[in-house]
Amino acid sequence: MELKEKLSKEILDSGWDPIAPHFARGSVYLLDYDLDIVEVGEAMATDNVSAIKQWLDDGLMSPPTSEEATAFAKSSDLFFNMLIIEPYVLIQRKLQS
Repeated sequence: MELKEKLSKEILDSGWDPIAPHFARGSVYLLDYDLDIVEVGEAMATDNVSAIKQWLDDGLMSPPTSEEATAFAKSSDLFFNMLIIEPYVLIQRKLQS
């Protein structure tokens, strides 16, 4: 099975509560809507440092701030796509329909 296909099957729907312990360890990255979570996961899994650095430099992925984490914890109707690329957890807010 191709890596992208494998990763796309590992995306989970999640509220903030299961993500919070990973945030406390500093292992969460919040992705902008413009990024494809599978593409970022593949870059992390294959150590594509240049792509990851570019996304970080462009502000398209970053650790959530404490303020964001507090807001996420208070919002019961906010959900994320979550992809675990050990030791990191990638999250992306789900668009409200």
